[in-house]
Amino acid sequence: MWIVLVHIFIRSSLKLNKIKALHIIKIISLMLLSYKVIEYGSSWIQKDFSKMPVEYSAITYILFSATFLFNIKPLKTFVTFAAFLSGIGYLVTFPFLGTIFIEGNGLMTTMLALLNHSLLYVGSIIVMRNLLFNDQTKKPILLMTIIVVAYSIAMQYLINFEGKYLFIYMLLDGRILYSLFKNVDINGFVFLPYNLMIVSIYLGMISIFFKANHKIYFMNLAPYPIRIRKEVVKHEHTI
Repeated sequence: MWIVLVHIFIRSSLKLNKIKALHIIKIISLMLLSYKVIEYGSSWIQKDFSKMPVEYSAITYILFSATFLFNIKPLKTFVTFAAFLSGIGYLVTFPFLGTIFIEGNGLMTTMLALLNHSLLYVGSIIVMRNLLFNDQTKKPILLMTIIVVAYSIAMQYLINFEGKYLFIYMLLDGRILYSLFKNVDINGFVFLPYNLMIVSIYLGMISIFFKANHKIYFMNLAPYPIRIRKEVVKHEHTI
């Protein structure tokens, strides 16, 4: 039901002109940034530094918000992709893993996470409606991904996250395999194909992102595909 409501809102947002769409994006950005500042700030005041933005989506909340509030153009490709991936990933997995999320993080935290990921997803779709990316902008995505992963790994050595349910670390060190296949003996030889699979899926999502961006951007804009291709470059970076 929630996913249906999210897409109803998205459908209405796609009809907005670029100025109103930009306002919606800034409102979403302000909401996400304000929530995260309060969440992390309240923990840091109490000297609890285990509450840090190390998850992919947590980092995306901050970068997406800052990028569109302060118009940081070099980051727009990455943050839009990251918001799209984080949002759709959470919404797709929630019907299947929602109970596990609630058991691990509590009902209130899980519901807030669902709302925040939904806002990321909505924001990414609105951006893709008004901003066209091309394949040349794939490099910033890969570069920023490396930086984000390196940052998360570094934070693991600096701060004790013991007892925290952090998906990114379960994904990086392969613990997610033990969670999914509890009765299977997993040895070191499994991790090479596992890591290759993770990278392949990520690269596949980048390709899906560009295709979705192209389809959403040109939705009901022009009846002639040939004209669309000629005007691709002219429509870049409209926000």
